[in-house]
Order: sequence, then C-alpha cells, then structure tokens
Amino acid sequence: MGAEKCKFIKNKVSVVTPVFNGESHLERMLDSILGQTYQELEMILVDDGSTDNTALVAEGCQKKFEDKGLEFRIIKAEHRNASAAINQGLPYVTGEYLVWPDSDDILEPDSIGKRVAFLQTHPQYQCVRTLAYYFDAVSGKMAAADEKTGDLKKENLFWDILESKTFVCCGCYMVKSESFFEIYPERRIPEYDVGQNFQMLLPFMYFHKCPTIQEKLYGVYVRKGSHSRRVLTQKEEEKKYQDYEELVDRIAEICDLQEPMELKRIAGWKIRRRYQLALKYGYMKRVAGSLRQLYRNGDIGIIHMVKGNVRAYLHFYIRKLKDAEWKQYKKRKFSRLKNKDFTVIASNCSGTMMYYDLGLPFLSPTINLTIGMNDFVRMVENLKWYMGQEIAESKDENGHPAGLLGDIKINFIHYTTFEEAIQKWNERKNRINWDNLFIIGMERGDCSYETMKRFNQLPYKNKVLFTHVEYPEFQSAYYIKGFEEQSELGTITNFKNHFWRRRYLDDFDYVKFFNRTNEERG
Repeated sequence: MGAEKCKFIKNKVSVVTPVFNGESHLERMLDSILGQTYQELEMILVDDGSTDNTALVAEGCQKKFEDKGLEFRIIKAEHRNASAAINQGLPYVTGEYLVWPDSDDILEPDSIGKRVAFLQTHPQYQCVRTLAYYFDAVSGKMAAADEKTGDLKKENLFWDILESKTFVCCGCYMVKSESFFEIYPERRIPEYDVGQNFQMLLPFMYFHKCPTIQEKLYGVYVRKGSHSRRVLTQKEEEKKYQDYEELVDRIAEICDLQEPMELKRIAGWKIRRRYQLALKYGYMKRVAGSLRQLYRNGDIGIIHMVKGNVRAYLHFYIRKLKDAEWKQYKKRKFSRLKNKDFTVIASNCSGTMMYYDLGLPFLSPTINLTIGMNDFVRMVENLKWYMGQEIAESKDENGHPAGLLGDIKINFIHYTTFEEAIQKWNERKNRINWDNLFIIGMERGDCSYETMKRFNQLPYKNKVLFTHVEYPEFQSAYYIKGFEEQSELGTITNFKNHFWRRRYLDDFDYVKFFNRTNEERG
C-alpha cells in the first residue's frame, strides 16, 4: 500500500500480532480474539520465522475465524525480531482502529468493544488504553505487575512512558489507524532488537493525548523464559541499552524534538540508564562520569553529585564485602561434604543448584527441568521402570522444550531445543548411582496434601519435601520460612532480603543431608 492515502474501513479493528515459536500459547490468544463481543475486526498474524509448530497452530485456527466471518491473514516471514515482524503486517491494516497484542497474552471479551465505544463517543481522542492484569504462566495464579501504573488521570504520556513512570503494555492500547500512519506513512516502524512498543507508542503519544479506561481488560502471562523477561548476560544487557539509546534518538527525529528542555530530558534519560548499568556491574569510573554528566545536564546539583559518588562507592565496597563473605560461607559449609557420588532426583532445579554449589558432576537426569509434583511422585514410586522409558516430544505452554516420559510431563526449562534436552537426559540417566539416591520435592503447583502424603510414603530413606508452612505429620517435610503468606513455596534459590547473601535454600543443611552414611540410609 506504500505511502499513498488509504481510506480505512469505518468501525473496523485491525489486530496485528507478531509471533515466534508460539505453538504452546498462540491458540489461547487467538481464541480470545474470536471471543470478543465486538466482531468487526480482522486478524493479521505475522509468523517471525518460527521453528516449531506455530504455523500449524495458526492454520488450525483459520477455520474458526472463517466460521465467524472474520478475516484472518497469516504472513510468514524470515526470523528477525518483533519490530521487523510487525512491519510485515502493517501494510495490510484496513481498519479504522489498530491494536497489537502479544501472542502469549489474552484480551477480555469486551476489551476491544469498550475501547471502540470510547473512541466513538469521544471523537476528540485519537487513542485510548485500558489496564492489564498479570498471570504466572506456570501456576496460572495472579502475579504482580511488572510495570508501574502511574497517574491514570494524565493524558500526555510520552515522557511517562519513556521514563517508565507508566506502563507500555502493548495490548492495552488502541490507536486510530489514520493518525498512526500519518506518523509512519511508509507503514514501517524503526526496526530494533528491543521490541516494537516504543516505536509504536512514543511518537503517537508525543502528538496525541491518551486517556485511560480504568478497567483491567488485558491479561499478561508472565513467562520467565520469554524474550522480554529472559535473564541477560552483561554483554547482552549492554547491547540492549545501546540499542535503546539509538532507538530513542530515532524517535526524537520522528517527533522532531528541538526544544532545549526536551533534548536535555532525552540526554538525562540516557545518562541515568548508563549510571544504573555502571552501578550494577561495578564500573566506578563510569558511575562517577555519569554523575558528572547528570550535573552538567542540570538533572542534579553538586551536593547530589557528591552524595551519589559516596553512595556508589559505599555500595561497591559493601557488595565486595558481601561477595567475599558469601564465598567464605560456602567454602566453610561445603568443605564438610564427604559423600560425593550421590544422585539427586528432584522435581525442579533445586537439585541442579546443589550439585553446582558443591562442584560435583551431575549424576542425575533431573537437571535444569521441572516436573509437576503429582507426576514426580508417580515417577519416583516406580523410578527404575520410568528410567527405562524413552521421552516423546510434547508441548509446553511457556515455549520451552517438553517431553512425555510415559505419562510423566517434563518441562526442560533451561534448554534451547528438545534434542539438546534429550541428549543431556540420556547422558545423565546412565550416571545414576542407584545405591546412593536422594529424593527432593517441592510444595508447588499441583502439590496437594494427598501428594505430600504419597511423597512421605515413598520407599526411600533419604528424601525431603520443601514446604511453605509446617507439616509435623510428615517426617520428610522441611519448612522453608519466608513464604507463609503465599499459597505455596516460592523460589527457594532466590536470595533473601538480608544484609549477608543467603538464599532460602541455605536454611536447609543439604551437606548434612548428603553426608548420611550407608548405615543411616538403611
């Protein structure tokens, strides 16, 4: 369609969604589109070079859209990034309104309808947004928001979005297509590896006000391994920061920012981010340099600059002290280990962490994976039989490789491919020391009281079930303090909010646990 003037179809909503390897969650999002009370819409799905069965899932949903008389266009592209993928879909937008939800989230049934109704009854606005709610993708339980809500009465949102004072959650926003393509007449947004939302939102928010419908009409599934939430290496994080700076410079050009105060604010945004990154990785010269730049930019006074340097150096040396103490703590603790050829069969990564702490080889296949507790107990009840079975590839809702060991579902959460996971599983399965087994479970997910009872009855002397409250009736239960207000055990490999570095896991003396003698094991 290019840059020529396009007449958009009145009242129609164009839904554009990029997806990469979304076979486990895409259908859920598409079903939420099909379930909208407002049906004047078109679905434009861009497959960003997926290597799984995303295309098959999408094609399987096509008939559902046809049966409802809805347009559903599937565009297949080479894998690049989300912004490049969304550019493949923008030329096909024909609706008066535009939304771009993520492929792993959902829209409430009246999400689109309420936004359309607002814009129809408030023609002075070119866009509107709603609120979001958050789910833990594993447990399905409500999760804390990972963005600030901000002042919901504000309508000038450019700076609040840029400075993370309010949310950028893409599926919450709806814009009028004509106004959007006045900003991007070539129907292309700038392409960067850091996503698409800054490009989609910031220029629009600079030129137009955006009110908020104060209802939670968009559901975000929080997946720890997703692209936006994946833990980055230092090198990856530094590149991400640089990409964001280049992107914001491009956005400043699009918005034609020339006012000195606006340019100073952009500069301050960059410097503050550089300061935080330098502080995180202990680059004290860069910290001092960033503070000087903030002073010259007028963001802080000389007293704040001096105090900031003092605080930074204190933070740096306290962290060094904590690191040294943590190293000595582990050395003292782990030097007591005498039993070094044991096999841990664990329901999640706790066993992996113990092996890693102790510097021991992985004599177990249950490394870097999770198994639901009901499945885990069933597997351990007949462990030798299950270890003799082959694993068939399966689907995981979070996009990780997954498999079925007979009727046992295994999520290989820290592996890139199913083939890699199976190779490691088979290698480590052959290392099992059947005469030196330790069984570790967690009161998480589907772990009911009956499941804990079955775990406690397992025919293994050396077993422990970590729980979030006390269960004195179960000899194998070990209460990890700090999760009493939750409905289940949290992540015990996380550090506590204490001065010295200590994880919740460190409450349990697993060196003593592993040192049990053969006589004690019975």
